Amino acid sequence: MIDLLQLSIPFKSEHLIEVTSVDTLNASYIDLNDIAKRTGLRLRASDVEFEIGGNLQVSGLSHPYESLPSHFSSLAVKVHQGSNLSPPRVELKASPAKLLQGHNVFGPTDVALCSEALFTPFCLAMPLLADLLDFEETYISKIDCTFSARMKTMNQTHQVMDILRNVSNGQTKATKSTRSQTYHSTMYWNETSNSVRRKAYLKGQEIQRDLDCCKIELRRKPNDESLKRRIKVLSNPDLIEWASLLVRFEVSLFPRKLIDLNIPYKLFNLISYQIEYEREGRNLIYDMWSAGFNELFESFKGTVMNIYDDEKILELLKSSYHSITPKGNITYSKAQRIFGFYRRLVNEGYDEVFKTLPRRTFYDNLNLLIAAGLSKAQLQNLQAEKNNNVIPLVQLIQVDFSQQYPDWYVEPVNPYDNVIQLKAS
Repeated sequence: MIDLLQLSIPFKSEHLIEVTSVDTLNASYIDLNDIAKRTGLRLRASDVEFEIGGNLQVSGLSHPYESLPSHFSSLAVKVHQGSNLSPPRVELKASPAKLLQGHNVFGPTDVALCSEALFTPFCLAMPLLADLLDFEETYISKIDCTFSARMKTMNQTHQVMDILRNVSNGQTKATKSTRSQTYHSTMYWNETSNSVRRKAYLKGQEIQRDLDCCKIELRRKPNDESLKRRIKVLSNPDLIEWASLLVRFEVSLFPRKLIDLNIPYKLFNLISYQIEYEREGRNLIYDMWSAGFNELFESFKGTVMNIYDDEKILELLKSSYHSITPKGNITYSKAQRIFGFYRRLVNEGYDEVFKTLPRRTFYDNLNLLIAAGLSKAQLQNLQAEKNNNVIPLVQLIQVDFSQQYPDWYVEPVNPYDNVIQLKAS
C-alpha cells in the first residue's frame, strides 16, 4: 500500500521572482507576504520589533505546517518561499489510506487515487492558493510503500523485532535512534538517508496508540465529527485483530532513489507509468517496495531464530497472580515478574539461573511457577525445548503480496469524484 505521500506543487511562473546571485546562480522566490494577503494564508515571524510610535516591524516571515481537516484524518500543508537550492512550492503530506478510510492497516496502491485524496481537501480548503499553483508540474518528494508479514502469535511479532535490531547489510545500517528507544516496537535503517529509508514495526501497537491519541484528542474537541468517525473505524475488532499479528515493513523512497530505479518522480508521469506497468499483472508499488528492501532481506539469509510461544504461560500466570488496585483496576505486576524469571530459565537454562540468583529468590519464583501448574521437570528442560525450535528468519518473515488484505476489504474510492480526477490518459 501507499502509506504516505508527500507532494510538491510549484507556483505558476507569473508568481515567481527570479534572482541572479553574484556567483551567477539563478534562484526563484515568491513574495510570501503578498501571497498571504491574497489567499488568507497565516504566517509567522521570527523577528518582531516595536517602534517608538507603537508600530510593529516584522521580519523572517515563514509559513508553518497547517493541518487541514478531511472526512477521517488531516492533511499537512506548508508553503515554501524558495531558495537557491529549491524552488517555491506548496507541500502536501498525508497518509492517503487514512484520508480515504480512517486507518492505514491496509490500503490502496493506486497513485492516482492516493493523489486525489490529498489534492481534493487542499483545493476545497484553500482554493485561492490552489489557483496560484502549477499542478501539472507536481512531483513526488517522498512516497512510503508498505507491506506486512503475518505472524502466528503476538509473541512471534516481538521475537522478530528483537532479531531485526541486529540486522545490517552493506549500506543498510540499523539506526540507534531516540525513536527506536521510545518505541521498542519499531526499528529503523538509514533513518537520515535522502535516497531510501527503511523501518519495521508492529502494526498492532501502532493502531492502539493511534486510537488512544484520538480518544484523548476527542476529550479536548468533543464536537469533532472527524475524530468520532476515526475512533469508530479504529475500534473495529476485526481491524484490531488483523493488525495484531502484523510485522510491517516500510520503505520511504525519495526522488534520488526513483531516478536510480528509472521510475518517474513527476506525478502525472508516474500515474501514466503505473497504468502501463500494471497492464501485464504487475504491481508497481510492491515492486518499488521490493527494490527498497532487497538488500536488507538478503541479509536475513543464514539468520536463524528460536521460536517460542509463551503467551499461554503468561496467561496462566495472569490468571493465578493478579490483584486489585485502590482505584479498582486489575494489576498483573506479580505475574509479569514471575514471567521474567521464566524467560530467564528459557534463555539461560535452569542450572545457570540457579547459580546467579540468591537461593531464596530462585526457589520463591520456582515454587510460584509450580503452584501455577508447571512441573519442575518441565522447567528444568526449557532450554532443550528452545533449541528444538530453531528456524531460518526468512522462513518466518514471508511478505506475501496476495495476503495483504482481509477477505472483507473493499478498496476505497475518492468521495469527491465530481471535484477532481487525475486519471492519466
